Amino acid sequence: MSQLPILVIEDDPDGQFVIARMLKQVQLEVTLAASAEEGWERLLESSYAGVIIDLALPGKDGFQLLAQIRSHPTLRRLKCVAVTAYHTPMLKHNALEVGFDAYFAKPINRTLFLGAIEELIFQNQY
Repeated sequence: MSQLPILVIEDDPDGQFVIARMLKQVQLEVTLAASAEEGWERLLESSYAGVIIDLALPGKDGFQLLAQIRSHPTLRRLKCVAVTAYHTPMLKHNALEVGFDAYFAKPINRTLFLGAIEELIFQNQY
């Protein structure tokens, strides 16, 4: 697998570490952002193959950031994966309904997560 760039928007340092480590194991080039605002700046500065977004971010939450991404002409097709520590079946339904491409509750199941990333990110590069 090639070194595709992926953005992880996660406010918790431990969460950043765990997600980044998993993604680096499959040769993804990881950039981190600790807030939706910082993530948005990074999205406008560089090109990414996908973005992992924590739903419970300080200030603007993951749903608001997704709406901003989906309304942007060059970013609207970007693969977006939701992650959250506050999982409920309704939250998962809502996240997928509004346009997240995948959803994962923390602690993240490594096998399922990386399988989804491979399907969403790598399969769409060729």
